[in-house]
Amino acid sequence: MLITPSGWRGQAVPWDGVPDLAAPNLEEFGKQSVVFSRTYCASPKPDLAQTALLTSKYPHAAKPDDEALAQLKKLEPDAAMTAFEKTPFAVQIVFPDPPSIHQPNVASLHPRGNVPSGVEPVARQALARFYGHCAAIDDSIGKILAALDKRNLAEETVVVFTSDCGQQLGSHRVEGYDVPFEESVRIPLAIRYPRKLKPDARDLASQVDILPTLLTLCGMEIPEGVQGVDLFGKTPPEVGYSEGKLGEEEDWRIMIRGYDKLVATPKGEITRLFNLADDPYELTDLVRDPAQKLKLASLKAQLLAQMKKLGDGRDPSGLRIR
Repeated sequence: MLITPSGWRGQAVPWDGVPDLAAPNLEEFGKQSVVFSRTYCASPKPDLAQTALLTSKYPHAAKPDDEALAQLKKLEPDAAMTAFEKTPFAVQIVFPDPPSIHQPNVASLHPRGNVPSGVEPVARQALARFYGHCAAIDDSIGKILAALDKRNLAEETVVVFTSDCGQQLGSHRVEGYDVPFEESVRIPLAIRYPRKLKPDARDLASQVDILPTLLTLCGMEIPEGVQGVDLFGKTPPEVGYSEGKLGEEEDWRIMIRGYDKLVATPKGEITRLFNLADDPYELTDLVRDPAQKLKLASLKAQLLAQMKKLGDGRDPSGLRIR
């Protein structure tokens, strides 16, 4: 079972210590799961991210008929809980806009440290709507998990909580998504399967890794050509990777190695460099820092190798380079 609310950014989860989130059901679910603290979407655009989730391929490589999880039924919560009556089942749960939400007090919220003061009032309003929406979804998650418990299915059901992509909510003066900042590209990921997995905390993962991991846990064969890996296999991901603004002039790629994050052009030219351990809000660009020269060379070499491995080559018009 895939629980996939749209636009739920990776910083807004109980296991990340966010102070403004009222999500007791998700908090309890996280305690029962393997949680990945830094999971990167394949592209911070909902439709492209959804395709990447279901194909384990990055947008530059995915095709509509590649959907390895095409048999997955996409259902809203009530219909999904009805589907539990007949096993086995494979469902992706999506959430309609709730008819009403209870928004937290705007004045009590904590905008991220990269929300400029000039946009903070607007950002607070957006955050209040976002957290109210999250709280409503958390109520639905509680009902979904209770329905599994009622039918004694929790032990035998793989449940994944994740999202398509994040959203800025005023960080870096941006309201939407499809930018290379952490608020857009980081998504939540928690996997619960009591029969095989003990609760644990892991670090790096990619959205394209979810499908191979899910198939392996279910004892199913991983299709040829996928670009992700089984997160519980022998070789965990070395880097995070994402791509955005495909085919546009601002077309970009990011790669995360350890806590170093670079932003590059589709040709592998590095345009920005951040250290997420020292600078989690991405306020200090190190790309022109002479002290980073050797690191930049190493990162660029790994970026080019990763792009070659993924078959990622495009010209500025968006056409593939063959």
